[in-house]
Amino acid sequence: MVDTENSTTTDKSDVSYSLQDLNVESCIITPYNGDSYDLKQLMVELSYYEDIFSFCASGYITVRDAVGLIEAFELSGKESIEIKFGKFRDDTFNLPPQKFIVYKVSNRHPLGNMNSEFYTLYFCSQELLTSEQVKVSKAYTGYNISKIVTDILTNNLKSPDKIYDVENTVGTYDFVIPTLKPFEAISWLSTYARPEGSGTTGLVGADMLLFETKQGYRFASLNTLKNQDSYATYRYQQNNLNTTNEAFDDESVSVLSFEIIKAFDTLNSVSSGAFSNRTIVIDPLTKTYEVKNFDYNTYVSDITPVNSSGILPDITNKDGKSVNENYEGKLSVAWGNPHETDVPYIKDRPGSVAKDVFVQDYIRYRTAQLSLANHTVVKLVVPGDYGLVAGATIDFNMFSLSNGENRELDKFYSGKYLITAVRHIAQSQGVYQTVLEIAKDSVLQDYQSMSTSN
Repeated sequence: MVDTENSTTTDKSDVSYSLQDLNVESCIITPYNGDSYDLKQLMVELSYYEDIFSFCASGYITVRDAVGLIEAFELSGKESIEIKFGKFRDDTFNLPPQKFIVYKVSNRHPLGNMNSEFYTLYFCSQELLTSEQVKVSKAYTGYNISKIVTDILTNNLKSPDKIYDVENTVGTYDFVIPTLKPFEAISWLSTYARPEGSGTTGLVGADMLLFETKQGYRFASLNTLKNQDSYATYRYQQNNLNTTNEAFDDESVSVLSFEIIKAFDTLNSVSSGAFSNRTIVIDPLTKTYEVKNFDYNTYVSDITPVNSSGILPDITNKDGKSVNENYEGKLSVAWGNPHETDVPYIKDRPGSVAKDVFVQDYIRYRTAQLSLANHTVVKLVVPGDYGLVAGATIDFNMFSLSNGENRELDKFYSGKYLITAVRHIAQSQGVYQTVLEIAKDSVLQDYQSMSTSN
C-alpha cells in the first residue's frame, strides 16, 4: 500500500481546498501528567491515513516547536492526541473528535541557535495499542461471525461507540478463540465469514474485512463495497483537447496527477489463485476428502462485475488449458466436516456433529477475491476532500492515447474503482491534497471484443 463509506453525493465541481477548508479546529495533545496543549499553531503538516487492509487509522503531525514541548510535557509514548475536524461543507462529516495515541517521536532537527526544532509525532488509533495488550479467550456457541466481531469490538477493545457498520454474515457457528489478540481473532474469523445474500448462490464470497475510517469501524464485504454508489467522478485530461465523451463534464473533479501502480501481473494472478485455485478438504473422522476448484468464469457468472466485463486473459498453456483451468497453480489443504451428517454412526449420536464452517467454500473464494481486489491499482492525487474515505467508490476517467484531437475514454483504466487507501495531507502553507489508492477487478469492455473491434 502507498503511504499516502457509504457517502453522501455532493457537488464536487468546485473542489479546490486549502488548509482553512480542512478546518482543523483543534489538535490537542494530552501527556501522561494530564496537562494538554493545542498543537494547531505549531503544525507544519498533518497527514491522516486509512486503508481497508489495515485495522486502524494512523498518521503523523510535523511541528515546529519553540516552546520545548518534549521536555516540558515529558513526552515518552504515553500521550494521547485528539483531532477535531470542523464542519466540512455539510453535516455529513461534522464528526466528533478522533482520539489517537502518540506511539513515536522522530526526526528531531534543531533550528538556528536551538531556539526551535522540527519533529514528527506519529499516531494511531487507541484500539491498536489495546489489541497488543489484551487477549480474547472465549467460547461462542450459536453465533454468526458478525455478532462475534461486534462483541470483540465492544467488550475486548472497549469501543462500542466507534462501530459504524457491521454487515450481516451467513450461518451460525461454535467457535473457541484460543487466547488471541483481538485483531488477530477478528482476522481469523474473517476468513470464515460469508456476507449475507451475496451472489446468486449465497456462497459467492468470503471477502469480509474489518477496517477503520473517520466515521468508525466497518466490517464489510469487498463485493458490497464495490457495489456502492460512486462518491464522485474524477477525470485526468490534457489541456487543449476536445472530448467526445460526456463523462468529461463540468461536475467531474480534475485529478492533479496519477500513477498506474499495477496494470496487471498474470504470473502473480496465477500463483496467488486469482483465476483458478484448488482446495482439498480432509475429514479425518469419516476418512474422506473432497476436492473443490475455483473457476474465475463461474465466479463472474455468479456476480455482476462493477465495470461490465471480467479480466480473464485469453491465453493458454502448452497443455491447451486457460488460466482459469489450472487449479493446482494455487493449492490449499484444510480440515473440514462437510459430510459427517451423511454418516449414520455419527449423526445418530447427539452432539457428535459440529456445525459445518464451509471450509470447502471460504478458502477458495477468499483466496481469489483478495488477489482480484488489487488486480489494477492506480494512485491519484486530487484536491483535498475530507469526505473521501477508504472503502468508498469513485469513477475515474482518462483519455485514450489513440491519435487525434477527439479522444474517447481509455477502456482499460477508466471506470469505477474502490478506494483501498486514502491519505489526507494538509500543510501550513495552505496546501491541502488527498492521495488515493484505488483498485478494480473488471474493465469497461471485454478484452476480446476490444481486440476484434480494432
